[in-house]
Amino acid sequence: MSDMNTPPIFCLLIAATAHAAIAAPVQFSCPSSVPVSTVQVPGWTATVASELFLNSAAPISGPPEMRGDLAEFASKPGKLEWSYTYDLDRPFPNGKWLECGYGAHNEVTLARPLPEKLKSCSFTYGKGAKAGQHAIKISCI
Repeated sequence: MSDMNTPPIFCLLIAATAHAAIAAPVQFSCPSSVPVSTVQVPGWTATVASELFLNSAAPISGPPEMRGDLAEFASKPGKLEWSYTYDLDRPFPNGKWLECGYGAHNEVTLARPLPEKLKSCSFTYGKGAKAGQHAIKISCI
């Protein structure tokens, strides 16, 4: 006979299965800034005064040349931090990608493929150390 303080074995199995089903978040990050190489235009002398700082980050559908911005996301506004959460639990025939934008108007972007298994990504924004810079935490499951 089972002691009342000892949970039945099936409860232990259910708890173990539920714990295994919860995936640990995967962290990604964008470089905080990108150095801008010397711009070369025939007949002109160009000077680049500083690097470009991180402005934005988001998942995209396919490589950046496809311009696959995702329109559907949940936003959570705040004064010091704000966030965007994207549902990625659907087919992406051209892959899931992370795009990071630099400069006030995302003049330069960096992109890399994301694992297909990701179901959701949250992007938490805050003010960065430099003017116009954002600190962005990216957490995906």
